[in-house]
Amino acid sequence: MKQNTNPKLRRYIEENQITCVLNDTKWEHLFQSLKKIEWTLDFQRKDLDEQDPDESNWDADIYHVMGECQKIEWLYIRAQVSEHKGALLEPKITDNTPLLLEAIKHANIPYALHKDGVKIWGYLRPGVSPNWSST
Repeated sequence: MKQNTNPKLRRYIEENQITCVLNDTKWEHLFQSLKKIEWTLDFQRKDLDEQDPDESNWDADIYHVMGECQKIEWLYIRAQVSEHKGALLEPKITDNTPLLLEAIKHANIPYALHKDGVKIWGYLRPGVSPNWSST
């Protein structure tokens, strides 16, 4: 976390005994790696001061989830993207997990593998213990 983190955020982190996992530099490396494949992914971001997002709320624009990295509690990146084919046809599912894992490994970021993507943790609250995958 940057030294110039706002005092209110720093106090919230200390009071809630939250542990920092990624600093701004690591987030920036990750976003640079993801920009090369952004069109193949969907994103869900949760900041420290927000409730968990609705499970159906995904954003395909990486520029909407970048910025103010010091506030990111976690970023869920869905690599299995569905393409709507019409009312009567099943959607086409494209699995971009290999591209995503390559980008994450290039940035040397710890992650937790999920069924349709990965979760990157910026902070861990007490009692949260991700099932880390190795890079």
